Amino acid sequence: MAFQITPYPEWSWSHSRDHLFQECPRRYYYHYYGSHNGWLRDASEEQREAYRLKQMANLFLIFGDALHQVADMYIRQWQSKSHLFSYTELHTKVRNMMNQAVLESKNVEQWMEAPKKRKMLVEWYYYNQLPKRIVEMIKERMETCLTNLLDSESLQEITTDPRVEILEMEKLNTIYVRGEKVYVKLDVLYRIGDRYIIADWKTGQEDDSIEEQLYLYAYYLHRELAVPLEQIEIRTEYLLPGECKKTYVTQANLEQVEEKIISSTTEMKSYLQDPVQNQPLARLDFEGAASSRSCMYCNYRQLCELKDRTLSDATDEATQADVG
Repeated sequence: MAFQITPYPEWSWSHSRDHLFQECPRRYYYHYYGSHNGWLRDASEEQREAYRLKQMANLFLIFGDALHQVADMYIRQWQSKSHLFSYTELHTKVRNMMNQAVLESKNVEQWMEAPKKRKMLVEWYYYNQLPKRIVEMIKERMETCLTNLLDSESLQEITTDPRVEILEMEKLNTIYVRGEKVYVKLDVLYRIGDRYIIADWKTGQEDDSIEEQLYLYAYYLHRELAVPLEQIEIRTEYLLPGECKKTYVTQANLEQVEEKIISSTTEMKSYLQDPVQNQPLARLDFEGAASSRSCMYCNYRQLCELKDRTLSDATDEATQADVG
């Protein structure tokens, strides 16, 4: 089907979309609506700007994405060539990705010409510097997370058990939950006999709030691929502490995730002027985050009227989002 230009984006739901909405409805507006069609030649200046700002990422997100890339690279290299990258090789790859992001961020004009093709760090764009404490923290995390990635139960199993069959890696899937279009993306899904294992890499601290995301993974396997619940094992590989948390899902959990999606969808759609077209209310109808800490490293600071709220309580921890 040919790509069609529409006045408003297509409606869909995802765990990350819900997370952004809960954190800050105003940021949610810019991300999904204000930036829509910002790549077109006849787009308004605000659309263009929102589209550019949407492409930025903070240091923690760039780092999390780099870890996911090398995990994916590691498994694919093993699959295709039966060769395993060393710790030093992976460390060099991650360091190069981080350095490239910093280098590209220093040329704002080139980034503005091709925001999808070049990196721009939020810290550099707004403050023209990288917080030393965060840089040092990421250097430490790089060593710890890479070591724990190589030692993780899932990666060890994938590369040592000849029965392992990789089914999916970083694939964006579409499912429907009570008529709502939902996106699901698994880091890696593999099978050993009649066991289906989902491994999810996390580069941040342990977080109980991700349970709904895990239930959604199981929902996808059970409802779309007809895998019995008792054969599904979800592993959250927390690379910072080096711990593997295993989750087994019940039918009640699937009903729970359904209810979550419907309640979240209902709340999001209350901000729509026309639900059929997915036309949003006016920008000012989307209130800002409850905490001003969210403003400090928000992509859309320069567009948002709320950016000048007091940031006296803001700290660098506001950037510690986990790319998941």
